[in-house]
Amino acid sequence: MAARPARPTFQLADVRPLLQAGLTDTEIGRRLFHHPTAIGLVREALEVPPSRRTNGVEPVPRKFARHTQSVGGGHLQWVGPRSQDLTPVLHHGSARLLARWIAYQLEHGRRPVGTVKADCEHHWCVTPAHLTDQVDRDHAICFSTQLDAAAVTLGAS
Repeated sequence: MAARPARPTFQLADVRPLLQAGLTDTEIGRRLFHHPTAIGLVREALEVPPSRRTNGVEPVPRKFARHTQSVGGGHLQWVGPRSQDLTPVLHHGSARLLARWIAYQLEHGRRPVGTVKADCEHHWCVTPAHLTDQVDRDHAICFSTQLDAAAVTLGAS
């Protein structure tokens, strides 16, 4: 039986520029065909701090922006993935998020209640500032009723 060829070894000169470029131990290990633990030991020996890179998952706000397209007038159109019923969705890791819910949270800093709808002339718009949830719509109806009552009161005097 023939002997297996020895596993290629890496030189410090091969690892150093990759560490300085900010690659993770796992990424360097894949490139040089070595276990990430071995790369971590080299990192410690060279006194290079651990990589601050993320796990490769793009931040939600950036991903949202990448899947939208400006169509003028301050409106954004969704050009990203959609569900079977054509609802704009955002795949984040293993989660599937509703794009309008994400946009609403980005604008209002809270989770929406009920259905999120565009409050502008374009029902398809996903501009965060143009979106309302059920609480916003109920508040607008209540405020409108109060304004009507005030107008009647002021007009009657």
